[in-house]
Amino acid sequence: METAIVSVNGVSKSFGQKKVLDSIDWTLDAGTVYGLVGLNGAGKTTLIRLLLGLLKPDTGSIDVLGSNPWRHEPSYYTAVGAVLEHDGFRGNCTFDENIRFFAQARGLSPKDLSAYLDEVWETAHFRDGTKKVKHFSRGERMQCALCRAFLGWPKVCFLDEPTVALDMDAFDHFCSLVTGAKQRGATILISSHHIEAVEVLCDRIAVLKDSKLTDISEPVKKAHQWILRTDGNPEYGETIHRITGTKPSYRNGRWHFIPANPDREIPALVCRLVAQGCSVHEIKCLDTAFRESVKKAFEG
Repeated sequence: METAIVSVNGVSKSFGQKKVLDSIDWTLDAGTVYGLVGLNGAGKTTLIRLLLGLLKPDTGSIDVLGSNPWRHEPSYYTAVGAVLEHDGFRGNCTFDENIRFFAQARGLSPKDLSAYLDEVWETAHFRDGTKKVKHFSRGERMQCALCRAFLGWPKVCFLDEPTVALDMDAFDHFCSLVTGAKQRGATILISSHHIEAVEVLCDRIAVLKDSKLTDISEPVKKAHQWILRTDGNPEYGETIHRITGTKPSYRNGRWHFIPANPDREIPALVCRLVAQGCSVHEIKCLDTAFRESVKKAFEG
């Protein structure tokens, strides 16, 4: 049974004469990844800032984990992870110095912090040395922000453009972070212009346009394309082709294909690939109707 973790009820927000959000109603359930899409200036960042208590709604109410974000209760911020435009890292400090500070603020012990870093960020090169954060690349700083957002595996994550400047490996790592958090029961909101990130990761999707929010999850559910996350060994592509009758494409670390009979072909495909020594990291139905649904939402 789905449980509402975030409830947005009749929320409106204006800046001067410009109404950015108009009577927004939205519910986010536990263990679900939500995508929020919209054109530049549509109000996506404003909505996330409201959810974090950085802005106060003009009208309406917001409830996250039983708390009103605008009350700024310390316990609220230990249960919520976030990525915003400004990462909040101290530029004259190293990554380790920064992350220890944030871990302490979140109530995480040095032992738990070390376990988290070793488990999830063991190969991250930005952890090495004494390089100060201000000298990090944009992509490195985004990875630092993601590291902090998932620190302690919070119950809710609000991520504003979390894939900006990520290379292919970093994007794959981000996907694994989202998947791991979801498996732990977290609710995750991803606001992004990166269409593939929303397609691949999100269970439900909403479009923000003209200050209104439209849920387009239902038409998206009619999709029939699948993705398989593994390496690009040509033999795996041949196996997919042989079992599904469809020639797959490989991009960004994933095979994309359309099976004729998923109930029969997907189990057979996984068994065959494993027998070939393939490490199947993820296989899921991809929302192929997503782009058309977004287009219609923007035009409607």
